[in-house]
Amino acid sequence: MRSSHFVRWLGHLLAGFALLMGGLEIVRICWGSWELVVCGLAASIGGLGAIVRAEFFERLSRLKRKARRALTFPRQWAVKFDKSVHQGTVIPVAVTRADGVRFVIDILGHKELKWTNPLVYTDRLLMGPGGERLTHDPAAPLLQAAATWGATAVLWLPEAVHARNLRREGTNLIVVMGPASELKNALRGAEIVQVHPASEPKVMVSKHRAARKTAPISAPQLQT
Repeated sequence: MRSSHFVRWLGHLLAGFALLMGGLEIVRICWGSWELVVCGLAASIGGLGAIVRAEFFERLSRLKRKARRALTFPRQWAVKFDKSVHQGTVIPVAVTRADGVRFVIDILGHKELKWTNPLVYTDRLLMGPGGERLTHDPAAPLLQAAATWGATAVLWLPEAVHARNLRREGTNLIVVMGPASELKNALRGAEIVQVHPASEPKVMVSKHRAARKTAPISAPQLQT
């Protein structure tokens, strides 16, 4: 799987370089024929865009692989990587605690995220640290997958500058910013609470984390 991903990335990169250099060569040879020059420039721009796109996705893949290698959980917890839970949606990490509480975890490369104002943004929960709109909503597909699997959605930002958690009452979402130890503490401290008597129980993060410490060890694989 790793090798096939590398082959795809390398193929996109080489195709981008070919378009870029081919377009520049057309511009050099056909200088003065503006129609061909424009075509050459368009090909070069397309090639450059393909290179940038390939590198962006490869960087995100490297980030996810590095973050997953850093994960350690208590022995009694079960972990499944790349779990398919909703109409082909693949979750990087799915965790089941010893008491049966489930989490679906996606890994993002953002340095920081903030809650949106629900009076202003009704279509999404999160925005950038400066209030900028995200190019895509990372919470919506994860919340769908969590609802399908009966789990709590967790967005993990391992490269965040400051370690902290975001929680909002009434949402089945936890945003964890910080290293793997911060994620483990957030999942360990999560507890089932009833938001409304008639509603399904939701997982919220307790303000008081357990005092006992569990030695980090390799996580077992969840049997599916």
